[in-house]
Amino acid sequence: MNYLIVTVIIGVIVFIYASRYGAFNKILPKISPDSPTKIQDADLIKTLLSLDEESLSEILHLYKNQFGRGAGRYARKTFQKWKAGKVRPNRQTFERFLIQLPKVMSYDLKCEVLRRLMEEYCSKNDYLISIFTDNWETTLEPLVKQIIDKSYTAELPRLIEKKLDWLANGEMQIAQEILKESQVKESHIAVSMLREEISGIEKLIIKVKGESRVTHQLKFPYGTITLEIRRR
Repeated sequence: MNYLIVTVIIGVIVFIYASRYGAFNKILPKISPDSPTKIQDADLIKTLLSLDEESLSEILHLYKNQFGRGAGRYARKTFQKWKAGKVRPNRQTFERFLIQLPKVMSYDLKCEVLRRLMEEYCSKNDYLISIFTDNWETTLEPLVKQIIDKSYTAELPRLIEKKLDWLANGEMQIAQEILKESQVKESHIAVSMLREEISGIEKLIIKVKGESRVTHQLKFPYGTITLEIRRR
């Protein structure tokens, strides 16, 4: 009995220390879309329609040119309902947008579609970490490296590549490698900007009397780190 009590006390002390000093990295649960039951044609259409405005405008223009003015008008009128899930696109819509249109898309547009698919469907994790303004680099470095390195190994679920066979051709395989390098560079830029952001946060905390903390997010293609930042 005494041994059990001592063990419990030690466990409580370790937990308090870890939570207080940022040694406790909490991984927030996130549903992975890798399961085939979670990737439907309608979901892929919604992902396509969440592209930036310029890319989406180009896709809808191509749609009108390929399938006629009437189909183009219907697509423009209905795409917000598709995107919101209020109307489920049928098989013909899926075939047109994601099987036939890629044949006439520019290489750059196909790369944007690829980027969106990978950011949506490659597995990712969310993390919650407590840090202090004077030790954030030591605490964050291993986790940031782990998330950035994931860009090199990220792969689309096989079901998507099977549905969208144009992703397997030579130019898109090259595009995936270029995209991964681009994502790594973008991640490094985000981290380099963090030093200035932490400095600003520290000044903000100093101005506020009493114990304060500021929440800040680092977003990467394949993971998000939510920081709870304190000053000693």
